[in-house]
Amino acid sequence: MWPQLIILGAIIGSNNLATALAIGACGTVERRWRVVAVFAAFEFTIPLVGLWIGQRASQTVAEYVSWLGPAILIAMGLWITISAFRAKDNAEKLAERVTSWRGLITLSAALSIDNLIVGFSLGLGDIDPLSLATTIGAFAILFAWLGMRVGAYAQAKHRLTTKVGTGLLLIALGLAVATGSF
Repeated sequence: MWPQLIILGAIIGSNNLATALAIGACGTVERRWRVVAVFAAFEFTIPLVGLWIGQRASQTVAEYVSWLGPAILIAMGLWITISAFRAKDNAEKLAERVTSWRGLITLSAALSIDNLIVGFSLGLGDIDPLSLATTIGAFAILFAWLGMRVGAYAQAKHRLTTKVGTGLLLIALGLAVATGSF
């Protein structure tokens, strides 16, 4: 069971890595612990909610929310890519908005939709809920911290290239999630 949970945690946490890379590339290193904490809270809690719903609801939930996560990732990617070509002040304001409590909660909720669906689908099986949530939460912490560090380093060295690249990465991630490729 542990190897499957570790693989699942790494796959689910990869969207946190991509997003944290983008946030770190925006120059928001001073808020990295806020990002890590909010991501971890959502990544731990949402699979438990999904498990609960999976035990009590039908697949209708997954059909109606499957578009929201990819749409927010694509919008954020477009926003970051466009802001890379604008004045630095605008990029800093965007970074402040994304890493505000409201921005992080909205972003984390969107990123956690896949966790809701995973928890929902596993809610019909015999996976230990706390093992699932802990594994996903641990990968969220690791990947968010790593993404913020690498993104900040890349931003310091190659600001424009990093922002365009991370914006395009988020767009690709959103499209991959939307098409079921990820």
